[in-house]
Amino acid sequence: MNFSKYSFVPFLLSFIPFLWDGHISMILNHYLSPEFFLSSHLFIIYVFLMTLNLSTSRLSYLYLIFLGFIYDTYYFKTIGIVILTLPILCFLLTQLSRFVKRNAYVDLLLVFLSLFIFDIINFGFVLLYGYSNESITDFIIYQLSPSLFFNLLMFILTKPIIEKLFLYLSVDRFK
Repeated sequence: MNFSKYSFVPFLLSFIPFLWDGHISMILNHYLSPEFFLSSHLFIIYVFLMTLNLSTSRLSYLYLIFLGFIYDTYYFKTIGIVILTLPILCFLLTQLSRFVKRNAYVDLLLVFLSLFIFDIINFGFVLLYGYSNESITDFIIYQLSPSLFFNLLMFILTKPIIEKLFLYLSVDRFK
């Protein structure tokens, strides 16, 4: 997909799901039982859709490092978790998307795999930094499974809207 000179707009729009993630997680966890913890990854889904639909360049990886820095400082109050995982996962996602014929099911599988790896790596860093002492079994049952189910549902609901937005921005309407 070729973009016009206004191709920075999808990157700027990524701040909207970034700010919504914390609020969505807080509202949902308020109504869930205390042993379950659901984390919204609407921002990560947006970034992965942006990676799948836009041509990536070195500048986009610098932007992902910048977004990872902001994500780390905003949500984790530390540096080094998402600043590493976000660009690496987006690179792996672009490499994987070269070998498969993309359709809705493949995109769902790629996002599932990416969210799974993202959550597992983040959990490993959280254990490494000593922010949690939760067992991997409890993490999988009470946090990873509900979060993956919710985020896949969010992906199914938001994918058509985001792709229409990218298509709208790809046409040079701003002459």
